[in-house]
Amino acid sequence: MLLIIIAGLETNPGPNDDLNSSSSTVNIADLSNFSKLFSKSVSFLHLNIQSIVPKLDLIEAEYDDVHILAFTESWLNNKNTDESIKLLNDHSPFRRDRGPQKKGGGVVVFVKNNLVAHRRQEIEMDNLESVWLELKLHGKKVLFGTFYIPPNCEQDIWVKLENSLDMALNDNHVDYIMITGDFNDNQINCANSKIRPFLTQFSLNQWIDEPTHFTEQSSSLLDLFMTNNVNAVTYCGVGPPLLEQLRYHCPIIGLLNFPKSCHKSFKRKIWLYDRGDYTKYKNILSGNNWN
Repeated sequence: MLLIIIAGLETNPGPNDDLNSSSSTVNIADLSNFSKLFSKSVSFLHLNIQSIVPKLDLIEAEYDDVHILAFTESWLNNKNTDESIKLLNDHSPFRRDRGPQKKGGGVVVFVKNNLVAHRRQEIEMDNLESVWLELKLHGKKVLFGTFYIPPNCEQDIWVKLENSLDMALNDNHVDYIMITGDFNDNQINCANSKIRPFLTQFSLNQWIDEPTHFTEQSSSLLDLFMTNNVNAVTYCGVGPPLLEQLRYHCPIIGLLNFPKSCHKSFKRKIWLYDRGDYTKYKNILSGNNWN
């Protein structure tokens, strides 16, 4: 499926009707149409990454075409500079680390540099691991929030989440609200769900309906995507895991109802080796005291 998404491989060559532009959903089983839609739409992905630094090369290889990459459990701290984790052709990472005194946790979001994005820290709460971004997509303003709620957290975390959602949804200058992350609130067995009351309270639609977290003996739905307007989303579902492990999270992959923008031109330094003064270079090297 990833090969089809990334490379646009045609599964059934031959005449094919165009996508119905009035449809609000797409069946991922029709991979040919999904691939076409992916190539034309703004896309996002959320994944509980469980330490991002050793997986940066894999992320760039597998998810290079995705416009918004939101990761929870980044496990970053002040020893990890923004430059050391920056992805090619993306803005500097938007991050919320747990801090040097506490291990694990954290949120980091990458956005392609052809999208307009800025941080909305005024609606982020203290001691709540979250990143709110305001995106400008074809004249519309979108608030995109990414959250990590630790398992067995205190009740005040849910109060802070409620306050943060309330501020976002009361922003009259924003057209759409989109929320994703790992909430550690199993929606398969949701009798005592903490997140369900928020869906009713804030008129949010939750799109994910299959397990996203797997262990040797169980599966659960912990990673969610919510929005206040279903017409802003063309598709949202669960993708294959980044790595095959005994315990793992699967990513949430979504397509937004906004056409893909062209990449901005950018400057790159290129070394013109054929014009090098190698005699001078050798003299500099031989004249240096290497001891």
